[in-house]
Amino acid sequence: MRETTTTPGLRLRTRRLVTEALADTALELFDASGFEQVTVADIARAAGISQRSFFRYFGNKEDVVFGDRIPSAEDVREELCRHLDGQPGWDALRDTFVVAAGQMDSEAGRWKRATRVICHTPALRARYLEKHLAWTGALVPEITARMCEDGPAAELKARTMVTAALACFDVALERWADDIEDRSLAALVGEVFAFVRIPQEPSGA
Repeated sequence: MRETTTTPGLRLRTRRLVTEALADTALELFDASGFEQVTVADIARAAGISQRSFFRYFGNKEDVVFGDRIPSAEDVREELCRHLDGQPGWDALRDTFVVAAGQMDSEAGRWKRATRVICHTPALRARYLEKHLAWTGALVPEITARMCEDGPAAELKARTMVTAALACFDVALERWADDIEDRSLAALVGEVFAFVRIPQEPSGA
């Protein structure tokens, strides 16, 4: 009975470990040689598995880079809502992305490789920007709802703020990925956000 209940959890943990090890192998190859130049056969050979085994863990090469690493629009929206009560929208956006950055700091090596690969591969960059659009669609209504004014002007201001916040996050992320000083991404995100001055809405508006 005991073995029956623990085996599924053990299988899931084992699969997770194998998936992460395979992703690390692939990201190292992508980072060194370029995403387009590395084939699934190359990844399988480096990992000591068959190509058929590779496809048990990933549908294609793009899935290796993205996987479940990048938060969904709903995840980002929920994090923003946790910060919106009692402080202006821009500060809430900053804190939202600082939290995301802190999570990335915990797996810095993997995230830095993935970021460099995305930045240097147009097809991956396009897919990453699709994520941005989804995040924008989720965040703008939350910021708009807390504006003092109603109507198109409120939505325009909210969209401007969210777009600026995403730009700040990207600037920090790209610098961090190539940073040899080993600075914290969370600290770098806070620093970049501080460069931008946004007229503040009253807290709790």
